[in-house]
Amino acid sequence: MNKLINRFYDVLLSIYIYNEYTGYIELEKLLAAIITKYPEETTFIASVRKHMEDEKKHYQMFKVYFSKRGTLPSIVTKKYGYIDLFVKHIFKEDLKTLDQNRIINDENEFMKLCRLIMMTEFRGMKQVKTLLKSPLIKRSESLIKIFKVVEKDEPTHCYPYQYWLKKFNSHEPRLKEKLVDLWIHYSLMLFKVPVLLFNGKLKRMNGFYA
Repeated sequence: MNKLINRFYDVLLSIYIYNEYTGYIELEKLLAAIITKYPEETTFIASVRKHMEDEKKHYQMFKVYFSKRGTLPSIVTKKYGYIDLFVKHIFKEDLKTLDQNRIINDENEFMKLCRLIMMTEFRGMKQVKTLLKSPLIKRSESLIKIFKVVEKDEPTHCYPYQYWLKKFNSHEPRLKEKLVDLWIHYSLMLFKVPVLLFNGKLKRMNGFYA
């Protein structure tokens, strides 16, 4: 039983550390584009910067978790990245090659990206609350501490994008975006995570992302 629980921890945190790393790297690009396009929007810029710094902090917490156990995360791909999948289905592009400067110079596209980030963060808030109620997570004091920090930080991550979208009365997610959000969530929970959990050939990374 303990072996299976530890396997669950490993898979869960391998997915989390991938998403936190991807989050702060892509937010760095977005922040640079916002500063260039809207240098006068100091409140918006500060909020996005805090979001980016929190994602980086969370990444470091998960990195420490693995380091203390003398191991590395399992290899997960962009198929397990929430924002990767959102961008793929809504923009029809790979997140890594998404041109943030092009997006920010197209009002409709930028609104769309802001909604995706906002929805991803709302989903993240719900997921963390669920995890903190889980008997499996409650067995680990170190994981409770990590997810308590994430829970505390998450609400502010929605604010900058809500603020910006409400300025243009564009904060309500479109039907397609809602459906994609549901599909991503349930495909991860009901199919993709179990596949990783019982994949006996799952390999570990050769080193941390950063």
